[in-house]
Amino acid sequence: MRIEKLVSKLSTSLTLLAFIGTFTAAHAQNAPAPSGPIPNARQMEWYHREIIAFIHFGMNTFEGVNEGEGKVSPALFNPTALDCNQWTGVLKKAGIPCAIFVAKHADGFCNWPSYYTNYSVKNSPWKNGQGDIVREFTDACRAAGIKAAVYLGPHDRHDARYGTPLYADYYAGQLSELLRNYGPIWEIWWDGAGADKLTTPMYTRWADTVRKLQPGCVIFGTKNSYQFADCRWVGNESGIAGDPCWSTIDPSSIREESAHINELNKGEIDGTAFIPAEVDVSIRPSWFYHPEEDAKVKTVAELWDLYFNSVGHNSVLLLNFPPDQRGLIPDIDARRADSLRQLINGTFRTNLAAGATIKTQHPRGGKYAAANMVDGLEQTYYATTDAFHTDTITFNLGRAKTFDVLMLQEVIELGHRTTGWSVDYSTNGKTWTPIPEATGKQSIGYKWLVRCKPVTATKVRLRITAGKACPAIHTFGIYRQPY
Repeated sequence: MRIEKLVSKLSTSLTLLAFIGTFTAAHAQNAPAPSGPIPNARQMEWYHREIIAFIHFGMNTFEGVNEGEGKVSPALFNPTALDCNQWTGVLKKAGIPCAIFVAKHADGFCNWPSYYTNYSVKNSPWKNGQGDIVREFTDACRAAGIKAAVYLGPHDRHDARYGTPLYADYYAGQLSELLRNYGPIWEIWWDGAGADKLTTPMYTRWADTVRKLQPGCVIFGTKNSYQFADCRWVGNESGIAGDPCWSTIDPSSIREESAHINELNKGEIDGTAFIPAEVDVSIRPSWFYHPEEDAKVKTVAELWDLYFNSVGHNSVLLLNFPPDQRGLIPDIDARRADSLRQLINGTFRTNLAAGATIKTQHPRGGKYAAANMVDGLEQTYYATTDAFHTDTITFNLGRAKTFDVLMLQEVIELGHRTTGWSVDYSTNGKTWTPIPEATGKQSIGYKWLVRCKPVTATKVRLRITAGKACPAIHTFGIYRQPY
């Protein structure tokens, strides 16, 4: 009898131990919990664009200014060869998947035949007043597989109702026209110009219109539109995001932007909202086309710098291409954009860490294997156990390889987790040398890129620290620039 009881207890204990073991293994394979503010679906779609084209074209193009007062006659507007398919052809060749067209700038002139004003293309000689550039733009985008977006400037120097409740009605009507009649609009761009006369209730109404008519539309917000923003201004028009550059920020920093340029540029690690930076810059000195700037188009080297300081700093690059008075993007601008794409593709075509043997200190196990960091797949990643917020990850490359670019991506869907990281290299696996350009870094986010002096190594080591949650690394890559 005692033996039967002992066997029964032993059986129960073994069953319990087996259950605990199974539970522990299953728990170890559970996904890490999100930490802090996290992106919404619109923001994740936005991140994957990486580069967006800005297209400034309108009355300013013909007036020869960047900030028109809205006083010149619509008769001045008359492009001789406008072709939106040429625009999208340039962008498609350059690998740019989204474009924001300036439907109305601060001069108030509308690039579509708005019902609400006579100050538009319908009163210009272009196509005898029968043209609609927004229509041609959105049709061309659809044909090319490019996401169409619009800038509808809230500031309006032409309309006498500006800053009054009547203007709120006027703007809401124009916003509805654009969101109802031109298919999917992937982003609406609201700058902060003239914000002193535009109130939060106005923007609340306009944001409600966006969310009702185009739920998937990203809102670029500043000042009084801060509480509706999916992405924020980076604090300059030079194309440079900060280091670090956190996607999190306190919304009050966006509302009071003039006093918080540093926070806009770098974000705030403990910010209460997830609002990443969109980095706007023109390929020319000005936003609108001026023939005297044909010799001042940014070089490929300058565009390469911009790419690393925007896309490579957990942000999205918004690069302006101003069509000329013909209504075409100049050839020099197109060639520079194409060369940038060739440089991007040539650099990141091959991850030299792919196939590496990887050792980590605190693997989570299961489907969160270290090999996920170099498999090139979108949905896989490496994570430590919840108990550890640091890790040292060693990549054995198998043979000596030379590289001068690093890429890190964390699982930003789970929030900012990494707060510190450095990369070292070794030729013998015993002595390690820090890579100066990749030492003492802080943020990663959706993507972080680092250029360094050429390094030849057989092993590379990532030392990483996470703040409030375990690290979750999507990609680690080393690359060689093709020149």
